[in-house]
Amino acid sequence: MTAPIGGARKSLKAGAARDILRGVQQSLIDRRRQQNLVARRVPVSAVTPSIRSFAQAIDRQRKSVERIPALRAARPGLVELCGALDDAEVAALAIGLDDPAAELGLLQAAARAISVPLLRTDLLLEEFQLYESRAAGADAVLLHASLLDGDRLARLCTAARSTHMAPCVACADAGELARALALRAEVVALFAGADGLVPEALLAALPRRVMALVLPAHLGEPDAATPEPVHLRGRADALLDPTLGESATPAADFRHLLEE
Repeated sequence: MTAPIGGARKSLKAGAARDILRGVQQSLIDRRRQQNLVARRVPVSAVTPSIRSFAQAIDRQRKSVERIPALRAARPGLVELCGALDDAEVAALAIGLDDPAAELGLLQAAARAISVPLLRTDLLLEEFQLYESRAAGADAVLLHASLLDGDRLARLCTAARSTHMAPCVACADAGELARALALRAEVVALFAGADGLVPEALLAALPRRVMALVLPAHLGEPDAATPEPVHLRGRADALLDPTLGESATPAADFRHLLEE
């Protein structure tokens, strides 16, 4: 039996979106590798351990889902916005860098302006990037299991722990989740689908003792919905929220969400 025309169109649209997404991902990976080739290496001896625990900050025994505003380092007024969000009593903040050479100083300034843990969310592919993250003030790093094959994921998790940063391992399927759990990742990050929902199989396979951070669909997937905390309550600990981070008034919007 042939598929309905509407279903076929939907399938073609989804396939095209996946192809576009793969192209975007590869472009970002290639760009980051080129940036890494010329990046300045931070001496490990110059790195001091983190004293802010990202895992503890988002731990509410899953009675509520913490919203973690996700900001871009290049956003104008970043330091002031981070300070305002800290005053609004966010549990933690997340910042992503497009050009580390130019923006690590912005990350450092933001880290110094806040009292809550800071998660770095852009592509981290090499060990030296973890040391530069900690030297700039990050307290946790996002590591993509899909991009770190072999023993590279284990090496980067170990490097993060050596600086007392929490390695948050991003997982899109059961195999990646199994790798993260085998490495005893302090926080497991689960990708939501384009519908804004985390696959039930991933949630069911997640031990309750492991902190769970939900991520929006990969890299702004076309037509992807923002995950809603109401669907995650009791199943996850926190939600990375780029929509809140991109708001014109993130601190005021965060306070409004708390009131709701």
